[in-house]
Amino acid sequence: MSSIKEYLHEQWSLIDVEVTFTCPHCRNPTSAWLKVPGDQEEQFEEVACSYDEDAEGWIVIIRHDESGWSAELEVDPEVEVTINVDDSYNDWDEPDPEPGAYGILRDAMGDWRRNIFDLSTEGGASSRNRMLFVTLYSILEAYLSDSIIGSVLVDVPVQRRLIKLKELELRDKQLSLDTVLEKPNIVRDMLRAVLEKFSFHKLVLVSQISEVAFGRPILPREAEDRALAVASVQKRHDCVHRNGFDTKGNQHTDITRDYLNRMGDIFEGMAEALEEAIRHAEAMKFFEDLDAKDDMKPDK
Repeated sequence: MSSIKEYLHEQWSLIDVEVTFTCPHCRNPTSAWLKVPGDQEEQFEEVACSYDEDAEGWIVIIRHDESGWSAELEVDPEVEVTINVDDSYNDWDEPDPEPGAYGILRDAMGDWRRNIFDLSTEGGASSRNRMLFVTLYSILEAYLSDSIIGSVLVDVPVQRRLIKLKELELRDKQLSLDTVLEKPNIVRDMLRAVLEKFSFHKLVLVSQISEVAFGRPILPREAEDRALAVASVQKRHDCVHRNGFDTKGNQHTDITRDYLNRMGDIFEGMAEALEEAIRHAEAMKFFEDLDAKDDMKPDK
C-alpha cells in the first residue's frame, strides 16, 4: 500500500502534454492530452485513435530529460509524434469551484430550453439535436463537479465518508503523523486531486458518490426515467466521439425534441436531488455539532 504522501506527490508532479501523430492504421490525425509525471525520464501511455476507438490503442513513449521532451510510437519509431507541454498551471493555485452552482445551473437550463425551442429539429438524427444533447450533459457535469468538489473542500464528515469509497481508490492509502503535521489539509487535497480527474458524466458512479457522501442517491426513482438516464451515458459518448453512431454503426435517431425536453427534466431532477442531499447533510452536521456541544457540558 502506498502512502498518502507518495500518492499526492504523484498527483502534483503530473504535467499536461498533448501528443499528435498520424494513425498507422487509418492514416487519420490522432491527438490526445495526457497527464504524465514530470519527474520521470520515460513514460509509456496508450492513446486510442480518434477515428477508430474500437481498435487497440497505440503505445506512445514519452521521454523527458535535460534537453526537453520527445515522443515516439513504440510500434513504429519512424512515425512522427509531436508533443506539446503545458505546465503553466504550476505557477498559480487551483481556484475553488464557483459558489451558487445550483442557481447557475437553473439559469443555464433556461437558456438551454430556449435553444431547444429556437434551434432543435423534429427529426431525431440531426446534428443540431445531437449538439443540444451534448450541451445538456455539459451543463449537468459542470454543476455536479462544482457542487460535489465544493462540498468536499469544506465538509470534513463528507471527506471522511468519501475516502472509504472503493471507486475512488483511496481507502488503502496510509497516512503518517509527519505527513499530517506537514500538510494538515492533506485529506481534502487528496480528494480534490482525485475528483478533479473524475468524469462526472458517469451518472451511476456520481449517484453512488452522492449516496456515500450525502446519504442520498440522485438517479431517478422512476424505473423508466432511471433507465433513460443510465442509457444516455453511452449515447453521449457516441454523440461526442462517433458522430452519433453506436459501435455497430447504427445511428441514434431518437434524439428528438421530445427526448431532449424529457432528458432536461430528468437532469434537472437529478440536480435538485443532489442539492437537497447536500443541504440535508449540512443540516445533519449542524445538529450533530449541537449534540456534541451538549455532551461536553458538565452535569448540574
